[in-house]
Amino acid sequence: MIPYIRGERPIVFTAERERDIRAITKFVTDMKLKGMIVGGQEAWKAADDLKKANIPVIFTNIYSLPTREDDPFDYLFEAPAKMQQAGIKFAISTGDQGGEVRDLPYHAGLASGYGLPKEEALKAVTIYPAEILGIADKVGSIEAGKVANIVVTDGDLLDPRTNVKYLFINGRLLPLTSRHTELFDSFKDRK
Repeated sequence: MIPYIRGERPIVFTAERERDIRAITKFVTDMKLKGMIVGGQEAWKAADDLKKANIPVIFTNIYSLPTREDDPFDYLFEAPAKMQQAGIKFAISTGDQGGEVRDLPYHAGLASGYGLPKEEALKAVTIYPAEILGIADKVGSIEAGKVANIVVTDGDLLDPRTNVKYLFINGRLLPLTSRHTELFDSFKDRK
């Protein structure tokens, strides 16, 4: 606990609403801690406090439904663009550790369709999370000395119509086959 109490390592807070985010920001500032927000539906509304306290947001709500009945349908799709415009340090996450993780590029792609520049959307799932987590010296961009995790596609990585052609993890080429692709291949020519 000592590194967290001294403000050397970030404490992760889960919060969605503006008032909760502002309360966390006040707590972090008053206690001289280092913090980060996970969730962050209304983080852009507390941008002034977040920027002042240097608290990043890991936004996990792209595929979520708006929580209030009168919120517009695209309320959460636009949130990353609003955070970027407000100058908040943020990353996009699925908020899931299971099957939805594979949809991470599409979360960023949806945000880019609702105002987040494409380059910023790509950074929101690569270098920005690495910076927020303090591991940008190891991962997050293609540079000498970093872990070589690279995806090669036939189009825009953030577009669901794009196909992955090659996948390198730790610099090693991995096969793109699975039991699902093998099953598909075994039945694709049947009539």
